[in-house]
Amino acid sequence: MPVIVVADQAVAPRGAAVAVAERQAIAEAVDATPRDSQVLLLSSDETAWRESRAVRLAYGREDIGLLRCDVPVTALFVVASALAMIPDADLGLAGAASAMVTRASSTFALLSSVGSLERPNPHLGLHAASLWPSSRFLVDWELQRISRARELPPLEGHIAVIARSANAFAGFDDAGLPAERVELQLRPGASPWKCARWVEVTTLHEWLEDIVDHVLRPEVTRAFPLCPSCGRAGWGQVCVFCQLPLIEVAVSPAVLTPGGLP
Repeated sequence: MPVIVVADQAVAPRGAAVAVAERQAIAEAVDATPRDSQVLLLSSDETAWRESRAVRLAYGREDIGLLRCDVPVTALFVVASALAMIPDADLGLAGAASAMVTRASSTFALLSSVGSLERPNPHLGLHAASLWPSSRFLVDWELQRISRARELPPLEGHIAVIARSANAFAGFDDAGLPAERVELQLRPGASPWKCARWVEVTTLHEWLEDIVDHVLRPEVTRAFPLCPSCGRAGWGQVCVFCQLPLIEVAVSPAVLTPGGLP
């Protein structure tokens, strides 16, 4: 699989290539891919993105793509799982798959403190509330909203991907989560939410296979913008491989959103 997740080992689905956000580690992961294969470096934060760009520049290869998906760790796991299903020749569509997976999922986190949180940005009252040891805060990632809460809300979906701190919340109840679950075991000391106790959950409302199959349909890809250099169909502002602006084409909402997909 030519997708390399530049993140903690636990964030990559089983069998996926992964590298910590250091240039040497990323370069070694690229070197381990089959010769002449396309490679996509998937990152979710500024450090991983910067190091991935540096590696691509050092190699000087346009078959090394870059995709940044600014989502929490459980959502990144879901995105990486979807990208692993995309054939090598269609990796230019990784941005489209990532966007549709993100829209078909929900991510919430329950935190013991928001004093060091940067995104979403808590207001002064929430900072003050973080001084109380018993405080808990709910983050709705999609709405970028923080509120006071004791528990996660009931979350529906096909599956839940969960990550949590080593120090668990007392009396935390996860009965409101989908029965099918994947637990991510982050390395000791890793705290993406910068607090002592936290639990993060992403639930998926559409099957990944359905989303990827939709993105790869010829009638759908014909509506996507094209790269003026390599001719790949893409998504967003630039080609993930050439990093050049894409040429927009007419897009029909009916083509992009069948079966409830966003």
